[in-house]
Amino acid sequence: MQVLLGISDAIDRVLARVAHLFGWLFVALVIVICFDVVTRKVGFQLPVFGSTPLQELEWHLHGLLFLSWLGYCYVRNVHVRIDVFTANIGPRRQAILEVVGILIFAIPYCLVASYFAFEFFEVSFMQGETSDAPNGLPFRWIMKGALFLGLVLLDFAVASVLMRKLVQLFGPPDLAERAVQPVTSH
Repeated sequence: MQVLLGISDAIDRVLARVAHLFGWLFVALVIVICFDVVTRKVGFQLPVFGSTPLQELEWHLHGLLFLSWLGYCYVRNVHVRIDVFTANIGPRRQAILEVVGILIFAIPYCLVASYFAFEFFEVSFMQGETSDAPNGLPFRWIMKGALFLGLVLLDFAVASVLMRKLVQLFGPPDLAERAVQPVTSH
């Protein structure tokens, strides 16, 4: 049980580092949005930084932020969830429900989504896919690769939460108590 918790802690630390590193993209996103809005309002746009490439860059940055934070949000239990089934049950039953949900829904979804996301990226990379817009951004495969990597981070997050819940349910009391709280240091 100590090994499971150690692996989960290591995964959580990596996810936290990735999320905090990619969190700086939020600053870049704000700058790009402000630049796009101001240049369109003023009517002056640089040839390379027209509205189309800037708007594509905006959704690329949004996508990178979302994908890099997805796994971290899950291990920190700050993801969107509907507490209809868990609002009035105790922590042990919540943990059992989480394990069942992981085994029946999360793992199969993550495996299938990761597999197809890799194929999606691979085809795009092999074709050298670019934007459909004539003046859009090149290298569309980078975003498709980010989709795959974001899903891999989610795969690790699901594994981490599963290990934590198993320790919570079947581990000795001291480890079970520690398993409830994810690692907070980064």
